[in-house]
Formats: sequence, C-alpha cells, structure tokens
Amino acid sequence: MNDLSDDSADGLLIEHLSVAEQRLTHDRELTREAPIWLVDDDPAVRESLAQWLELAELTLRCFSRGEALLEALASGEPVSVVISDIRMPGMDGMTLLARLALAAPELPVLMMTGHGDVATAVAAMQGGARDFIEKPFDPEALELKLRQALAGRRLSDENQRLRRRLSVRGLSGLLRGESPKVRQLREQLLELRGHPARLWITGEPGSGRTATALALAEHAAPQTASARSDAVMAAHALLARVECRPLTGDARGAGALAEAMADALAAAPGATTLLLHEVSGLSAEQWQWLDGWLVSQSHAGRQSPRLVCSAMKSPHELIAGGALSLTLGHALAEIELSTPALRERREDIPLLMAHFSRQAAEVHQVAEVSFGTGELAALMAADWPGNLWQLRQLASQRVVLGETEPVPVDGEGKQDEGNHSTGLAAQVALFEATLIRASLQRARGNIALVLDELALPRRTLNLKMHKYGLRRDSFRQGGDESGE
Repeated sequence: MNDLSDDSADGLLIEHLSVAEQRLTHDRELTREAPIWLVDDDPAVRESLAQWLELAELTLRCFSRGEALLEALASGEPVSVVISDIRMPGMDGMTLLARLALAAPELPVLMMTGHGDVATAVAAMQGGARDFIEKPFDPEALELKLRQALAGRRLSDENQRLRRRLSVRGLSGLLRGESPKVRQLREQLLELRGHPARLWITGEPGSGRTATALALAEHAAPQTASARSDAVMAAHALLARVECRPLTGDARGAGALAEAMADALAAAPGATTLLLHEVSGLSAEQWQWLDGWLVSQSHAGRQSPRLVCSAMKSPHELIAGGALSLTLGHALAEIELSTPALRERREDIPLLMAHFSRQAAEVHQVAEVSFGTGELAALMAADWPGNLWQLRQLASQRVVLGETEPVPVDGEGKQDEGNHSTGLAAQVALFEATLIRASLQRARGNIALVLDELALPRRTLNLKMHKYGLRRDSFRQGGDESGE
C-alpha cells in the first residue's frame, strides 16, 4: 500500500519541479554572463549545436580554431565551459586541452571524438578533460553533460570566492578581531576540534555565523605545519551549506529539505560540516523529517559530516515559541555557540574597517584610503544593526565613492549608549588601545613605524602597550590577518 496520499505525491512532484526550474534558471543566467565556448572546424557541427543549445536556453559562442579561443581567453573574455573537437587542423584538441589546463585549470572542458576512439578519450580524461562526447553525438546526452559541467563550474566559482576569503592563516583568518568575545569564540572552536557533537550557532544577521561554521570546518582538517596552509585553502570544500530561507521558493515540504541537503553534499563530497542556515524558517513537516534523519544517522554510527544549525534565535527561544520540540532542540544543539554583534566588540571595528577597505580597494581596483581618528571614534561609538555586512558596505562606500555615509544609529536617532555605561575614562582607554593595536597590525610589529604614525615617544608607547597587554611579537607575522 502506498503511504503517500495523492496530495503528498503532488506536493513532492511540485517541489522537485521547483528545484529543477531553479537549476535551469541558474544555467541560463550563468551562460548569459559567461557563454559556453565551442571550437570545431566543421561549420555544420557548430551550426547544429548552436541551434540545439539555443532551444535549451544556453548561450554558445563558436570558434573555428583553437588559437582563436586561446586569444579570447587571454583577453579576459568570460567563459563557463569549453567544448572542443579533438581532430582539427592547426592546433588539435589535445594541444588545446593542455594549454587550457595551464591557463585556466578550473575551466571544465568536454572533448568530442570520433565513434569508438577509446584510446583518445582516455588520453583526454587523463589530460584533464571533464568528460568526452562521441560523434555523432546525441544532443540530449550532450546537454546533460553540459549541465553537469555548469554545476561544477558554479561550485568552482564559489570555491574561488571562498579561497580569496580564506587566503589568510588559521582560525583568526576566518574570525577577525582581538576582542574578548571573538577570542573566546576561537577558543571554543579549538576545544571542539575532533568532537562530533552537533552545534547550534546563534547570532544576529551579519554577525559571522557562516564564517564560524567555515572556521569549524576548516579546523577539522589536519593541523600539522605542512598541511596547515593546504587546510585553509581547502576549507571551501569542507562545508556544505543549505539555505533554509526560503529553501526552494514556496516549497516547504520535507522533500525540498531532503533534496537540498543531498544537493549540498553532492556539491561538496569531502564536506566535514553540513550547515543548515536560518533553520527557524523550516516548516513543521521539515522539522519532523529532520528528526527522523537524525535518528537514521545515529543508527548509522553518526558518521560525518557534522551537522551545524544556524539561526537568529536560540533553540530555547524556538522551543518556547512552539516552533521546535524539546527533544529535537536538544538533539540539534548538543553545543551552542553565539556570534557577538558588532556593537559588542567595538574594539575590533578599526581592524575590520581597514580589512574591508583593503578588500574594496582590491576588488574595485582603486587606491586604499585611511580613516582619521575622528572617523574611527564615530564608528566605534555607533550602533550597528547590520553588523559586519553594514560595516563592509560603509567601507566600500568610503573607498569607491570617497564619501562616508551617516554613522548608523538606533531607532530613536541617537547613537547607541547601551554599551558605554563604564564611563568616559574606560571609553577613552578602549579607543586608545584600539588605535595602538591597529597601528601595530599595519606595521606588523615594527615599533619605529608605529612611533612615527602615532607621534608618540618610545617610552610612552611602551607604557601603553604594557597597560593594554599588547606585545609586538603578536603582530610580527600579521597576527590579526583574519576574516569575519
């Protein structure tokens, strides 16, 4: 007897179609911005394939020679996937494949070869081709392989973005700052190394919940000196992320969650951590399915990846509101971490602002800008409802347009005063320590540069560094080279 009612079966079908439509949309948008490139000396092949892919809503650009394709690549023109014939006059497909492997190793390449030429196909795969297609080819089979290559390219692009974010060292490369709360969070992550406990990360939007999950995933990698840099660079492949808000549009059934989790794990097969982001958006049916999934994982010996949930609310708040059962809440949150809001770690703002400004200058290829003492003081005194997102936006505005937006304030139009009850002296000391720390960071511990920048006598600087617990050795290797 079928356990699914007709309505349930229809719902699962709708969910499946919704996910499929999203994939088609992603493919269409990707190839519109970065077309598929085809190189083949036969105009009939180019024309027939162009017609087929036009019907599939995939953008194609054709070349008759491999040399022309390499010229377009060298000029920086965007491309998502390359399809190349193997036997061509001039530069053949195998030579082109070798050149592409050097010039753009992340670029997926599909090779076309004559029927039955198995040895050539094997050589192409060994040379770095993603797949091969036999001529005469089945257009539907070609389209399927193309869409698989496009999915791989999307993952590669995301990996590249994360590599840029993770191009710094260690946990401090993912969780930037030296405030007590950020230091405590890093220490907690160090303690969790090797423990399989499920985690719940609570925090405001933009406070670094995803970065915390990335840090957890990265730190699950080998930590030997020889493997350390490789582990940081490979952290992007260790995290599988499911965005639970809105997941798949209006589809709120268990099937949507199951498929989203399966897709995330398939996209990152080496993932050590599975992040369910914004789980408060899950429906009652999805919570129930997740409960059953946890039971099945327990029976399977609780193998990796480790499950991490992320939400603005704590599990206790969701349980109190009736959205989450007590049993499931305890199962999901064996350990709970909290990411501090930016207004709770004000002393990190100068370092963060400098970092975001450098990022903006690199991305937009403009000169870096510095921030005056008055600007930093205003930033440290302000409220930050958007947290790190808002600070990054402000830095980009300052760097790109050369102007500063109004400092964020609370709902009554006053700068937040809730965290300044310690009095003026304490606030001045906090600001002073932050400026010295930021200068040490920029100078990488070079005391002469710090003395020049802050216009201080050496003895005064030594006394203040001792007062605030600052040691030059901590900054010699860029000790705060970190990310949010």
